[in-house]
Amino acid sequence: MKAELLPDNGDPPIRITRDITVLGRREYCDVRIDHPSISKRHCVLVRTSGLLILRDLASTNGTKVKGQRIRWAALLPGDKVSIGGYKVRVYLGPDDTPSPSEMLQRPSDSVLVGFGAPTPSIGELNPPSPAPRVEAEVIELDDRDLISEDDGKWENIPTPGGRDEFLIELD
Repeated sequence: MKAELLPDNGDPPIRITRDITVLGRREYCDVRIDHPSISKRHCVLVRTSGLLILRDLASTNGTKVKGQRIRWAALLPGDKVSIGGYKVRVYLGPDDTPSPSEMLQRPSDSVLVGFGAPTPSIGELNPPSPAPRVEAEVIELDDRDLISEDDGKWENIPTPGGRDEFLIELD
């Protein structure tokens, strides 16, 4: 299971790669968050095979999940967590799908225009080539034209109520 904390303030995602991860302000924490409302050892995340459990470590400013102060809580995807005043959203996903931080690291398929050679004006662009011309033959049929073969004889097939009534029923 992949687990990440996605900060609301635009900081890079925090990848949770260990089974036990201590978050706090000090250098000895596994994840260091330099924020004045976060305690030296603020909380711990425990990652299991299907759960991410958050436990507050008696921090000064507390830990909240969905606005409720907690001692511990099992986190769900999308949960909003406040670690002191530092707000994050929880990402949990399968190992075989890219996480938000992995998506940020992937090279883009898009092309950047505007650096280097000047962008051509509309008048300088080549118009698209015309589409090939296709001719179609229009054939009109009425009820008498619908026939089938039965034992070598051709016969008319009645239609339900006529063409106009059938079209009205489709509307």
